[in-house]
Order: sequence, then structure tokens, then C-alpha cells
Amino acid sequence: MIKGVVMKLWMSAEINGGIGEPVPHALNFVEDEINLFIDGKDYDIDLDKWRCIAILMKDKVDQERYCEVIKYSSKTKKMDFKLQIDYPDFANGDAKRQQQLIYEMLMRSLDLLIEKGLNEAGIESLRQDTQSVALKHGWITTH
Repeated sequence: MIKGVVMKLWMSAEINGGIGEPVPHALNFVEDEINLFIDGKDYDIDLDKWRCIAILMKDKVDQERYCEVIKYSSKTKKMDFKLQIDYPDFANGDAKRQQQLIYEMLMRSLDLLIEKGLNEAGIESLRQDTQSVALKHGWITTH
């Protein structure tokens, strides 16, 4: 983590297929709940911010066109992750399921940061804190 900068989650979405309204609501809820828990904590991860963009595309053509992006720059300390969430599962899920799918995307992003060579101990600490939020909201049942 860059000195003097505390961890913060930022999310957005690229969507298609008529499910617009639930997406920002679910993203904002998950983002706000996690940020409340991690606010002010230093995880010693070389990131300026934990950024993830969810990709939710109904049509197969759009799913192929909106490919996942997994980039990290050690020079700028920025991550550019655009990760797929299963459209039918999200569209047919209730609010809790939608939040759970977003949480699962975030856990995958942490796995990918470890693969990119970032501080595994710091990422695992962030994962533990995020799992505490997930447990509170029923996105998972155990750590």
C-alpha cells in the first residue's frame, strides 16, 4: 500500500440486458459495507485503491466482446480488473444472492492480486476482514 493511503474499495459495472436497477444498488451496498469495515486500515498492499468493475452481459456476443481485464501496474500502484459475474444467476437472484455474487467476484480479485505478486499476508488480512462483512450479511456461512 502506498504510504499514507488507507485501503478503500471502489466498484462499478458494465451491464447489458435490462437488469440496470439492481446492479448499482447491490454494488453500492457491498462497497459501503466493506468500506465501513476496512476504513482506516493499512494492509501493506501496493495499491492506491481496491478497484473492481463487474461485467454483467446477457447476450453471448456481448459476453465475448466485454472480455475480462486483469491488469496491475507496480509503477502506478493501480489495478484494472473487470471481472465477469454470471448474468442469469444475478438476474434471477434476490438482493442477498446478488450481493453474494459481487462478494465472490471480490474474493477472486484478491486471488488475482496474489498471482500478480502483491503482498500475500496483507491480501489475506484484507480477505479476513471482507469475510467478516460477508458473514455478517449471510454471503457466506463460515470463514
